[in-house]
Amino acid sequence: MSEATTSPTPPDRRARLREQTRREAKDIALDQLARTGPAGISVNAIAKAMGMTGPALYRYFASRDELLTALIADAYTDLADTLTRAGDGEAPEGAAGSARGARLRRFAYAWRTWAKEHPDRYLLIYGTPVPGYSAPEETRTIASGMMRSAVAACEELGPAGTAEDRALRAWTRMHGLVGLEIAGHFDGMDFDVDRLFSEEVESLIR
Repeated sequence: MSEATTSPTPPDRRARLREQTRREAKDIALDQLARTGPAGISVNAIAKAMGMTGPALYRYFASRDELLTALIADAYTDLADTLTRAGDGEAPEGAAGSARGARLRRFAYAWRTWAKEHPDRYLLIYGTPVPGYSAPEETRTIASGMMRSAVAACEELGPAGTAEDRALRAWTRMHGLVGLEIAGHFDGMDFDVDRLFSEEVESLIR
């Protein structure tokens, strides 16, 4: 007689509705983020858009900072998952090159692609700090995990400093270029940003 298989207990209706409400609130907050930046996110405005009162929405997010934390954690997690897939061999467009440094190259191109596809979320986690907001430990933990992924991508390159040093240089240089790009500071300049990025990545690998 075969053993009966058990399946995970599905969330009850109240839990599902709570998660749906939180997700809807975060989607509206992301729209606000795109229009006004993080400082313009308003729990009361989100509640109004959802047909709720402000106090009712505070049952799902205790404060604006808690909502910001949820958005930041989601963005970090999404970016981290993207970088993990790239590290595992999923090559983003444009990441072809020599075998040496292949993992770091995939990592760099995945970073830039994600930032260009989600510029508002990228600037939320790497742009100007939100006045009065202090990120909690949970977001720092996710960010540290991404740095460990960068270190792993640099380990195969060997000498020229430690993998940690290489990873820090890679992060600062990639962020510098990508941050300028998605903020529009290269608009109207007569040069090839794709070529500039490629040359920057290859200089990190040498």
